[in-house]
Amino acid sequence: MNRTQRPLFCAIFIALSFGIAFRSHSETIFLKDGKVQNAIEIRRDGAFIFLKIANSEGGASETLVPLNQVERIEFPESVALAEARQLWRAGDAKGVLEKTATAAISQRVYMDVQGNQWVDVMRLRLPAIALEPGPEAFADLQKDWTPTGDQDLDIAFRLLVASRTDPAGAQLARKALAKPGAASLAAGLSWLDLGEAALKASQWKEAVRYFLSVEVFLPNQRLLQPKALLGAVRGFLGSGERTKAAALVEELKADYPSTPEVRLAMELLR
Repeated sequence: MNRTQRPLFCAIFIALSFGIAFRSHSETIFLKDGKVQNAIEIRRDGAFIFLKIANSEGGASETLVPLNQVERIEFPESVALAEARQLWRAGDAKGVLEKTATAAISQRVYMDVQGNQWVDVMRLRLPAIALEPGPEAFADLQKDWTPTGDQDLDIAFRLLVASRTDPAGAQLARKALAKPGAASLAAGLSWLDLGEAALKASQWKEAVRYFLSVEVFLPNQRLLQPKALLGAVRGFLGSGERTKAAALVEELKADYPSTPEVRLAMELLR
């Protein structure tokens, strides 16, 4: 590296170290008067949004915009949220919870602003909370929840709350939701819970029917599949159908290799 290159290299290195070099616009703010602002970053303070905008001198200036002048905000998908979607496809509920934690906090602030990603985050996060029932994640969800307008998601949330606060009422709701052909998240969560109850009662065939309903009717609810397949394995083993259980274990290994359900299923089969 020659002398003329060294100062430029050092400047780039320092900027990268502080996360400010070559940063592209993060959010696009569409105002009601037709103007568009491309912000490096934004933050909200009550009824106002502070925008940090790159200026012609290579620096940044901050602009204050009243929220009632904002039509919508276009939020780019963060790296963490993209990674969460990959984990969702892999059936990794714990990983989804970890990766969506920051997005849930940031998008919660903009729940009342058009263009927010709150519903998208909750489509990933809510089933993960149902499957990984940590008290803190559920408490945060319950405290901050507002109806999303997505009927399936809102019903699933109410079912999740009822399962903790009104078990008897939740059981009635599960039976009403878990009808053959149902394709909702709430129905999927209901089948999983009904399947677990059937296993505890040694009702093996009923358990298998509940768990496989998730696989048949909700193939796109990826987070639910590992638990459903593991439950069906347990049901088949309980009824003495080892060959069918082994086939499902192979399916688990092929489709959801990184999930803890694979290890548990293999241990059951031994």
